Amino acid sequence: MRLVRMVLIAATASATLWLVLLNRRLYRPGRVETAVAQLRFLEHSLADGEAERMQALFPEGYVFSWALYGLASAQVARALPPSDERRDKALHEARRAVAQVASDYAKASFVSDMEPEYGAFYASWSLYLRSSVLRASGSKGAAPFDLGEYERDCDSFAAALAKTESPYLASYPGAVWPADTGPGVAALAIADSIFGGRYRSIIARWVEAARRRVDPEYGAIPHAANGGPRGESLALLSYVLVEVDPSLARRQYEILRENFVSYTWGVAGVREYPHGEDGPADVDSGPIVLGFSGPATVVGAGAAIANGDEGLATALLATAEVAGFPIEIAGRRRYIGGYLPVGDAFLAWARSALPGAPGVPYPPLVPWWWRLPVHALSLALGFSALYLALRANRGP
Repeated sequence: MRLVRMVLIAATASATLWLVLLNRRLYRPGRVETAVAQLRFLEHSLADGEAERMQALFPEGYVFSWALYGLASAQVARALPPSDERRDKALHEARRAVAQVASDYAKASFVSDMEPEYGAFYASWSLYLRSSVLRASGSKGAAPFDLGEYERDCDSFAAALAKTESPYLASYPGAVWPADTGPGVAALAIADSIFGGRYRSIIARWVEAARRRVDPEYGAIPHAANGGPRGESLALLSYVLVEVDPSLARRQYEILRENFVSYTWGVAGVREYPHGEDGPADVDSGPIVLGFSGPATVVGAGAAIANGDEGLATALLATAEVAGFPIEIAGRRRYIGGYLPVGDAFLAWARSALPGAPGVPYPPLVPWWWRLPVHALSLALGFSALYLALRANRGP
């Protein structure tokens, strides 16, 4: 019995410490340093074949896992000072991600006979990753991949945009999602910052076409080529389009804030469907709980950072800390036990976003007391655990 009491006391102490740390992270949910710890976990997880497991669960699981890991690594490298040895490590991992996304295994899930080759999803994320890594590397001479091939792929993507009346390219035959084209346009914008404006006219044409084809009810870029907006895709576009046209990105982000962000039961989140609307969950949204979508909430945090909305970014990242049950062991941080590494990669990409230029301040969306329900629940759980431990300690 004494051993049982000791185990119970130790478990109570551990749970209490976890609750204290959890409540502290509601105020500082972590940015670059936390992203570094996430990348350490992902480095080993992906090396153990978890990207292949994600591919078995999601149609683009392998590419998403490696691309987001590489993008987060590139952003961390840009955020760290040149003297920080972790910067070289982050660049090395970003370059490794480029190689994995370029592999035959990654391409095998996509249809090669398309324009651009392998479809909008693969072409966009492959280009976006390479553009981001090239920029983080600091110069064209430091390109960790075939620069000629990269330029040809940029030209091919730009040519596909120029040939189509719609601003949105097909990811698969007959299947078009605007959010799959957005990262590719962002890649061209980053390429322009490196090569000097080669794609400026194509990008301007795309922005104008995207503005003309917004949803008539909300003014948002739709989730599907013909349909209304959804939280996950609108959050992603609000994030990546900062590279393309900050005013377009800000407008889409404002629509996201006004129509999708909500607060309930002590947590802030991004709904998959607008206020007052409901719909089914799918592979894009993940499970929908209380109207909230995990991907929309996580990517929404990145969109908030990129658009200069620090208040909402903190609240959304705090939700990830509450709902994700993070565990950090030996400097490796994982969420939900590391069961879905692609989710960890999304969160690392979101929290490592570089803050956008401050504009007109955003009004607060969540009440000033938004943390209090979590504090109250934590106190109740803490006192209950303490009571059980004291009772056990009085035993024979």
